[in-house]
Amino acid sequence: MVGTPSLDAFDEFVQGRGNNDSFNSDRETAIELLFSPDSEKRDSLVKKSPHANEWRLISSAFANSIKEFVSTGGPGVPPSAGELTHVIRLGGRSHNYDFEGHFKMLSGSVLKLKIELKRGDSIYDQPEFLQLYAKDGDLIAKKFPSYASWFYDNYLPSITMLASTSIPSKTDYLNKCFGTNYEAFPHTKMLYDLDVPGSATKEKLKEIAFDSIDSYLKELEQKIHMVDLDAIQNRMNSQIGKLFVSWNPKSSNFNVEMFSAEAMKLTTNISFKRRPNGQRSCLVVENAAGNQIQSLLRWKNHNCLLGPAWQISLRSA
Repeated sequence: MVGTPSLDAFDEFVQGRGNNDSFNSDRETAIELLFSPDSEKRDSLVKKSPHANEWRLISSAFANSIKEFVSTGGPGVPPSAGELTHVIRLGGRSHNYDFEGHFKMLSGSVLKLKIELKRGDSIYDQPEFLQLYAKDGDLIAKKFPSYASWFYDNYLPSITMLASTSIPSKTDYLNKCFGTNYEAFPHTKMLYDLDVPGSATKEKLKEIAFDSIDSYLKELEQKIHMVDLDAIQNRMNSQIGKLFVSWNPKSSNFNVEMFSAEAMKLTTNISFKRRPNGQRSCLVVENAAGNQIQSLLRWKNHNCLLGPAWQISLRSA
């Protein structure tokens, strides 16, 4: 059963990671309903909702942005006249985009579009367009330890000492540290409750997280050949063929962009971005278009507790 999305998800003032996650889901649910092949689901927003007029405007903006983009075409999308009839929301990790859009051309044929929904003026101002857990072989050669493995060997003892708990086995740690269950380890269960704004624990976890990320990237910088450009290129190639449809609340419109294979071809220019205090935080690789592919190393679920990951963004030249 699809829930009713909040119109606030399309408002200009959306702040906080927790709110972002919730509103991202609401925006996806809204598009799922507005372009459902089931007329009753569509009517739940465009006719029966107290905000029917606002939902109709969002629906029209989304459909028109797709129609305008397809009319001129893009990489793998031939210029075509027609209209977006409906979308199908995709779930699970087997898909790397949010929706399959069905665009009916004047010829009667249906063009199927891979649609990724974002928020902002452009894909180039998104905090991320792809996120990967910091596991073995994702961006770094398998001969070099993953950040998760590095953290276990060099920093987890400090974390368990902070919690006065025992160290889990490495196998158990690497199996569970990418989850969201804070009951996974004694130290995550204890420190989760202590990691609150303004606490000494929170500051200590942040300090250890930043130091561990800097030391890992420093080691990688000294062995730059361990950056797996082929693996990163494969990740970028997986983004080719997708329509990135970004909602801009300031203009109340959607912007549609696509990556071309030529533009996304990687160069060998590799660098490391630093925080204001000089600590390394981000692996940077350039593509042929001169854009930066920035892979920020961070913790998704509380510093040093769960979810070590690469947050990958694209920055224009």
